[in-house]
Amino acid sequence: MKKNRLPPFVALYKALLKDQNWRKLSSSSKVVYVYLRNKFNTNSLSQVSLSYVEIGDMMSTGTVNRAFKELQQKGFIEKTKQGGLFGGVCLYKFIGPFKDFHYKGYPV
Repeated sequence: MKKNRLPPFVALYKALLKDQNWRKLSSSSKVVYVYLRNKFNTNSLSQVSLSYVEIGDMMSTGTVNRAFKELQQKGFIEKTKQGGLFGGVCLYKFIGPFKDFHYKGYPV
């Protein structure tokens, strides 16, 4: 690792943690959100996907499904591609006031 480089991390705004909509989310929705943020590629600003297998050891399929729905209903993510049995994984993009990250004035 290069000197002065941080190890990989997931960034969340401190303001997000104080946001009333965030505070009202279920714990499972917050976990799914953090895992989705972990998948975000700052180089391509891509959409993200999170398969049930990746998080299935932490919560049931039903809980994961409810978490995705809650994040969509509360305006944190939006489904951009429907997945399914033969359609691959669903794709999501971040929406709302915390969708973008900025570092030294530049969006990342």
